[in-house]
Amino acid sequence: MKLHKADNSTERLILTAMIVDSVVCGRIASKWQNNMFRSKWANLVGLWCIQYYEKYGKAPVRNIERKYRSWVEKTKDKDTVTLVEKFVSGLSDDYVKLKRESNAEYVLDEAGRYFSRIAVERLRDGIEGDLDDGDVEKALERINSFGEVKMGKGEVIDVLHDKEAWKSAFADEPEGIVKYPGLMGKFIGNQLGRDCLVGFMGPEGRGKSFLLMDIAIRAAMQRRKVVLFEAGDMSEHQIMRRIICRLSKRPFYPCRIEIPLSIRRLKKSDRYIVNTKEKEFKQRLDWRDMERACRKLNKQVIRSKDPYLKLSCHPNSTLHTKHIESYLRESAREGWMADVAIIDYSDILDMSYPKTEGRDRIDRTWRELRKISQMYHCLVVTATQTNRESYDAKIITRKHSSEDKRKLAHVTAMLGMNQTEEEKKQGIMRFNWIKVRDAEYLENKCVCVAGCLGLGNLIMCSTM
Repeated sequence: MKLHKADNSTERLILTAMIVDSVVCGRIASKWQNNMFRSKWANLVGLWCIQYYEKYGKAPVRNIERKYRSWVEKTKDKDTVTLVEKFVSGLSDDYVKLKRESNAEYVLDEAGRYFSRIAVERLRDGIEGDLDDGDVEKALERINSFGEVKMGKGEVIDVLHDKEAWKSAFADEPEGIVKYPGLMGKFIGNQLGRDCLVGFMGPEGRGKSFLLMDIAIRAAMQRRKVVLFEAGDMSEHQIMRRIICRLSKRPFYPCRIEIPLSIRRLKKSDRYIVNTKEKEFKQRLDWRDMERACRKLNKQVIRSKDPYLKLSCHPNSTLHTKHIESYLRESAREGWMADVAIIDYSDILDMSYPKTEGRDRIDRTWRELRKISQMYHCLVVTATQTNRESYDAKIITRKHSSEDKRKLAHVTAMLGMNQTEEEKKQGIMRFNWIKVRDAEYLENKCVCVAGCLGLGNLIMCSTM
């Protein structure tokens, strides 16, 4: 029963993407054969998508409803009508939302596995029928002519002629899937994108957990599906309190704080000036404040009742990369595909691997995180501690990497978190690139941000 449910959800996942995502529809169109889905109704809807794509060069989107209404007027197959109607009526009216949330590469990976499984099952049934009839030659012919449906991971493409592969390569969002405003956004660029593994390096107490939480909340506010894995640095209660401060824009306990409004760099100087306003808060937060803040966020910003931010907390050194991968796999099967997976933080993950010891465990962990970003076509973000030499460093560089420098080989980007004692008093932090895989960078070039930890917001304004 579980397998049937999984197959059914995979059918719906693929069909929905074919309806709203031209990349998915085009790649499947290039491999399409009759009756690739298990069920009759799914093959019918799939064929409509293929026919529309072949005629107009794009996914049908809302036109699928017009095709359905036209078909209903002509068909007498009431059972199929019921199933197709249930699927089409179950689609969200917000087709733009469906397209934006489509993880094309993951869907294609799933489609390749699904179509191959259906083909193998039909091959098995055909072989059994041939053997029952005593026709061994026909059974062998089936086996020799069988071909896997190659789509997504491992698919071999004709680089110089495959137009659908060209379209897919240029379909990625050029600015990444998580965006920051102002000069911080310009500095980050498209590094917070799909298939990326991004790390942050800094000494203990630098604010890594605040930063990872900040990325999680911003991603959710931008309608990205986010799961935050707390690996043991904080308890569930502690991180929920930080989240409530961030969402309600109030400190947890009554106090008077300075809230940054803007930041600028003094000419011909390494010093920064932060313009702030003082505000007093007289009441302690409680769960009702969290309820109001979440209701406001869902209604005014996210504009959806769907879950966009999930939290998974674990005791220190018990969360393994295999658990992260298992969760992402199971949630995708249930129809919730994470766009962003955040791990707070990599150094306290369970790093037990068979026949692996010492620093090799660290290297293996970062390789596994990279694999997760590629397998599930999501953004994976984590943080790591620096060595002792970084404590007094003005700029953190690759020489400040702790324990195993090979972690830098696996990330698509790594940023340093820089802060002097004076900057800490001002609520200032500087970020610099330690590594960027696909762009030029200078380690000593920084973006400077100002924030307020009392409000759970590390980045409220920025300058270069």
